[in-house]
Amino acid sequence: MLDRQTVVQYLRSLSQDEITGLLLAANVIPHGDGAQQTASERIPCPHCGSHNIILYGSKCGKQRCLCKSCGKTYVPTTGTILSMSHFGMDVWQDLLRQTLEGDSLSHAEKTLGLTHQTAFNMRHKLLMALEDFFGESPVVLGDVTEFDETFVLDSYKGRLIPETAGRPSRRHGAKAQKRGISNEYVCICTGVQRKGEVIIHTENRAKPSREELQAIFEGHIQSGTLALTDGLRSYSVLETLADCKVEDINGQKSGFYNLNTVNNLHSFIKGRYIFYRGVATKYLNRYNALFQIAYRSIESKIALLVEKLFRPGCTVNIHTVKDIATHNLLAV
Repeated sequence: MLDRQTVVQYLRSLSQDEITGLLLAANVIPHGDGAQQTASERIPCPHCGSHNIILYGSKCGKQRCLCKSCGKTYVPTTGTILSMSHFGMDVWQDLLRQTLEGDSLSHAEKTLGLTHQTAFNMRHKLLMALEDFFGESPVVLGDVTEFDETFVLDSYKGRLIPETAGRPSRRHGAKAQKRGISNEYVCICTGVQRKGEVIIHTENRAKPSREELQAIFEGHIQSGTLALTDGLRSYSVLETLADCKVEDINGQKSGFYNLNTVNNLHSFIKGRYIFYRGVATKYLNRYNALFQIAYRSIESKIALLVEKLFRPGCTVNIHTVKDIATHNLLAV
């Protein structure tokens, strides 16, 4: 029987490919953190889902695998938001936390060692993934839910204002030219269940119509929900979307009938909006998805998002840098 020193000397004389062959023969694959993984526990092929895989060298310092079923190769980050990224999961998780907590891109640049463009691209990849997350797992409001809308100034941040805007450019902090709600404002429709879920979405500039409210909330209201509104007639469409009761809080004597929760949500949105010094209107629904998930219990959601966005086999769509300028932009 060989002694330990002889085995160590032999292993040191082997190439990386020969060591990989030994590990494969022993039915063991090394994890990046030094742990071990048996063949039955290997990451399935993200292309076809097969477990019939073998080790196939390395790529950019990551273990590469070959699927014997479909013939495609992959690394552990293939099919995740980390795909094609030069940064590891620790940087992405830190950026996710900073994004949910409302930190600026400048803060991310300083703390994570990113350039401004890289921080911008990574943040928008996260925002697009959050949009897809809600598409995959739709929010359903129930019990007592408050509905209302808030308005923010339109913004062409990052580019020249087009001639079709019908107004000159504004400085940061400037007000609208017209008094009251005008075509310079964009409408953010909100629904928030007391001590429950939240829906935030933008469809247009003006007060929401029945059709627009139907497009936003259809399939997102449970039967038996008590819907509290400020009396806008368009909200009567909610009764046709589910077996729910719509109540106008105006004229109600009981303190139970109020919109305090949704008003608090609006304050949260406005606070983030002011801190960001405005959000480009075309990206507004991406930030609405962020506000929707960051409004309550961030800590409990981070682990879920990490599992959904960063782990192999995640089901959200993975977007490229090119998608940032074209994917699901808001046109109002």
